[in-house]
Amino acid sequence: MMLKRRFLALICGLIFSLGFAPFDLWMLSILSVAILFQLVKDSSNKDAFLYGYIFGFGMWLTGISWLYVSIHYHGNIGIIASSLLILIFISILSIYSGFLLLLNNFLRLASPQNLAFLTLPISWVVIEIIRSYLFTGFPWLISGTMLADTFIDGYTPIIGAQGNTFFIILIAVLISQLYDSLKQKRSALFPSILLIAIILPSTLLKSIEWTSSEDNIQISLYQPNLTLSDKWSQFGILKTQGMIEQSIETAEEGDLIVFPETALVLSEKDNESFMDLIHYKSSKKNLTLISGIVEREGNLNIRNRLQAFGSIETHYDKVKLVPFGEYLPFIDLMSYFKISERSNLFGWGFKKGNGPELLNLTNGLKFIPLICYEAIFSNFLKPSVKNADFILQITNDAWFGKSIGPQQHLAQLRIRAIEYGLPVIRVANTGISAIIDANGKLVEKLSVNKSGYLDSFVPSLKPNTIYGLYG
Repeated sequence: MMLKRRFLALICGLIFSLGFAPFDLWMLSILSVAILFQLVKDSSNKDAFLYGYIFGFGMWLTGISWLYVSIHYHGNIGIIASSLLILIFISILSIYSGFLLLLNNFLRLASPQNLAFLTLPISWVVIEIIRSYLFTGFPWLISGTMLADTFIDGYTPIIGAQGNTFFIILIAVLISQLYDSLKQKRSALFPSILLIAIILPSTLLKSIEWTSSEDNIQISLYQPNLTLSDKWSQFGILKTQGMIEQSIETAEEGDLIVFPETALVLSEKDNESFMDLIHYKSSKKNLTLISGIVEREGNLNIRNRLQAFGSIETHYDKVKLVPFGEYLPFIDLMSYFKISERSNLFGWGFKKGNGPELLNLTNGLKFIPLICYEAIFSNFLKPSVKNADFILQITNDAWFGKSIGPQQHLAQLRIRAIEYGLPVIRVANTGISAIIDANGKLVEKLSVNKSGYLDSFVPSLKPNTIYGLYG
């Protein structure tokens, strides 16, 4: 019986991950949590931790399957070593789920019987928040993000993605209680009323038409679709530079042109003639060209930068760097033990920027710049959102290869749009480049692993959301 329960916990974890993009089977995810709740409601602390750990292992095993592509194909690490690294990483992440159900057990025993249905939602949110910040944070697959643009995501502008986590886990617990009531032939009135009471307002809020501003701006998104090896080759450099020149030639006066993260792999000092050319051509047409660039400051300082040319001359340096990819965590401690800072293909870790910023366009519109990984941190945007008109993310999702990674990354941008009531412009090297309105809907997109461009406009924003104002 114990072995069957553990196997069922694993299956629940595998099913739960299907609620995230690109599958979006969030109803199955809720049912899997309802079954998990049945498994652990009378378990010991030891069994609760074990069930949670196995559940988490199943969730992460399918949920971050894209990691194999990044490590094996792009990290040039063998099949066995890649598989071992992934299993180690998943094993560590699964500890969070083990503590989740252990915390639920402690709260369940300490709470009044009539409030026991709240302990699992509270535990789930607490552990997801800890995971978002502990050891630099890894807020990937936050449960509430699976509700983006569903018929019950009306609470998102109020409580955000992690508030949605509480909401969907509560639904799962009430479904479990409803099952118990029907099985034992008891009154199912309480869980039924509460289910209706929490779901109905969310659907009504979702249907509300918000007033919005009418300020729009023409924008062109360019997706070079270069593999990581091509990107750093002479072929890739020339292709990108050709696309940039062509984009300026075909643009109308005052347009906004955007290229993805690190589209320019040579810094301004290393490529002065081309940089002078695009500065001149952009300024002549009074348009703004934005591109990612690898900027070198001296011999050691390398920054992952968003650079604006033309009608505005400004830049933004990435703040939330990818651990082990762009920098080594705990570098001060490592320096104490004489461990080298060398961590990536440049030989040295990136230097981070000063913090979230608000950049201005010449027409008066303001936007929040994000570079790749930063988009998954919900509260990272908060200092700048109050006066922003849209969010602009540039990214290089070539690391994901042909996996579910780009879809998962895009889904997190959609939830940011809903949380803050701001449209999102997303430009990716290999896709998915997209324009997302303030309701989280995809207005237009360029499919993954395709080269091309998209001419469109920046959608209107909503009034400041409660979540945007207060978090």
